[in-house]
Amino acid sequence: MTDLSILENLNEEQRRAVVDTEGALLVLAGAGSGKTRVLTTRVAYLVKNMNVDPYNILAITFTNKAAGEMKQRVANMLGESCEVWISTFHSMCAQILFRECERIGYGKNFSIYAEAECARVLKRIMKSPSDADNEKNAKLFDTYYGHIKRIKSFNRDPKEYAEACIGESKIKKETLRLFDLYQAELKNNNAMDFDDLLINTVKLFDENPDVLERYQRRFRYIHVDEFQDTNKIQYRLVRQLAKGYGNIFVVGDEDQSIYGWRGAEISNILDFKKDFPDAKVYKLEQNYRSTAHILNAANRVIANNKKRFDKVLKTTKEGGKRVEVFNAYNDREEVDYVMRNINDLVTLAGYNYGDIAILMRANSLSRQFEEALTLYNMPYRVYGGIRFYERKEIKELLCYLRIAINPFDNESAARIINVPRRGIGDTTVQKLIECAGANGTHLFDVVKNIENVDGLNAGTKQKIAGFRNLWLSLIDAAGKSDAVAFSEYVLKASGLFDMYKADEAEPDRVENLKEFVSAVNLFRKDNPGKTIEDFLRMVALISDADEIDDSNSVTLATIHAVKGLEFPVVFIVALEENIFPSSHAVIESDDNIEEERRLMYVAITRAKERLYVSSSRCRFRFNQRQNNLRSRFVQELIGNVPAKTPQTPQSEQKSTFKPAYTGAAAVKPASPAANAVDVSEYTVGRKVEHSKFGTGVIVSVSGSGNETIAGIEFENLGIKKFVVALAAKNMRLL
Repeated sequence: MTDLSILENLNEEQRRAVVDTEGALLVLAGAGSGKTRVLTTRVAYLVKNMNVDPYNILAITFTNKAAGEMKQRVANMLGESCEVWISTFHSMCAQILFRECERIGYGKNFSIYAEAECARVLKRIMKSPSDADNEKNAKLFDTYYGHIKRIKSFNRDPKEYAEACIGESKIKKETLRLFDLYQAELKNNNAMDFDDLLINTVKLFDENPDVLERYQRRFRYIHVDEFQDTNKIQYRLVRQLAKGYGNIFVVGDEDQSIYGWRGAEISNILDFKKDFPDAKVYKLEQNYRSTAHILNAANRVIANNKKRFDKVLKTTKEGGKRVEVFNAYNDREEVDYVMRNINDLVTLAGYNYGDIAILMRANSLSRQFEEALTLYNMPYRVYGGIRFYERKEIKELLCYLRIAINPFDNESAARIINVPRRGIGDTTVQKLIECAGANGTHLFDVVKNIENVDGLNAGTKQKIAGFRNLWLSLIDAAGKSDAVAFSEYVLKASGLFDMYKADEAEPDRVENLKEFVSAVNLFRKDNPGKTIEDFLRMVALISDADEIDDSNSVTLATIHAVKGLEFPVVFIVALEENIFPSSHAVIESDDNIEEERRLMYVAITRAKERLYVSSSRCRFRFNQRQNNLRSRFVQELIGNVPAKTPQTPQSEQKSTFKPAYTGAAAVKPASPAANAVDVSEYTVGRKVEHSKFGTGVIVSVSGSGNETIAGIEFENLGIKKFVVALAAKNMRLL
């Protein structure tokens, strides 16, 4: 029985795509155009109106969350008992392989190794007793592991990959050797990693035509979501299955293909009609998310790409606020601009903090914004990442600084005694801690006199002695260097910089370490006479884990992390050449620039109601001052349409940041609500009650007027500092 009610909420182009049920179809779904609704409605239409057995329908997506959402939508239309196979690529392959794995030489009930288990396998191989030089190579573990993962995720021949992507011949040779040993060890363990699930399913089908034919008969109708994000092996798998009936329905947007760095092939969507010559193409250009001004900006930017289909997003949300463009004199003025606007949006325009997102190209750019948001008591969360001072590499550097300043910090010493790897295992560290406890002393004293410790062999004592000598040199340097020179010395002497520089898989870690030194430098300039000890105390206040309730918080994120999300208000910051687009994109190729432009397009289309873009002529980054050209994307965004810009020439504007207790500076709240606070009542000794932190006592007051900063000591929490004009709404005087 025909049921057309499921089509009622679709526009004309969406309906056409849903009811066209036979053959190959490519649906180009622009940002905010309702692609998931179209895909799930088509599944329901096949069952309800075309009498297709749910058993014969496959729908594949990329994340468990997306798969869960699709299942729920289909269930709402067809009933909870629906048998449509909806899953991620990896889940689908795992289910197939558990049934068929013996065909390719694996035993029943093979194990699937997660990231941590795969890492342990490679570590064991690298530390094999038969390899005399692997102790030193262990420092390059992350490099080798990164190369192995890329060989598999890009589906490359190992030798071909090594020649094309690895410079040093020694690294090439070792990567190939370890790759073979790693694969052999997995096979020996009757185990697969996540990449193996895809690779081995394709192998299963290639080597066993009867198995492939069985699954082709089952999956008469195949649907793929986020098709622009498929890699070579995923697309090959889809083509294998689709050769049976030829009914393949793929949904994607080439303008949102931003994962080339992890193997996604934009050519899969651009060349779809080459593989399926009879494929029909439908364009979903009706955007249901953003206002006309925002979409016009997005269209102007993406139109500069050559490798794309001709489509233009449209909206029924005419008008709205113009895109606001700001070119700051320096990065502090940019932070000031963002903070001021957030304050006004919340206090004057009726927005919540949770409506606002600050998006950036690289996570190392988040530090100044984190410091400013913390200083002004604005709640925030780092989406898809970790707060700057909570990042692994930063915590390790902080530990080194702490043990130089405070040699009796046992926790910090225990954390980094084997970072970078020195061959000092967890069991040895535990013995050292127990020895200190038994003697009523500190880990430092035990390490300093390691020759006198019983129960350790000579080789282990020698390794610990090496760490002791480093520790003593850090203590010595702490008393002779200023804060910046000392932090640079510790970064290099500890070995952290070289360790993370060798990790080609995660270049952001090196950038974060450089940015840490920049933070120390800015702190010193803003606080003459302050020491590295003062900086560490400041960081402790910022990195307190008790600060934020994510339910109503400003989102701070890289653009990659928020693909698929939307926000009423979006700030895109640090729009400068060599930052966004990134330096490697500027240097390498037009293809890289096009992917950067797609990333900009994704950032713009996250905004529903208001969009702010900002840049800085001068930026203090990686401990050096950079003079920057404004990103080409800003001019593309503006086009010939004048955007709303500050009316005062930039050269005449003065930053309203004032030095406080961090390298960030204080913004003058512009709202009447803030101005209404009587800061004179906030005096030393006065008790306050904070809605989050409880009862405290004011122990210090600095600044004046709307820039008054109160230091408040809370029981069990230490001293926290607040801009009174902004924080007063969350606390009352007692």
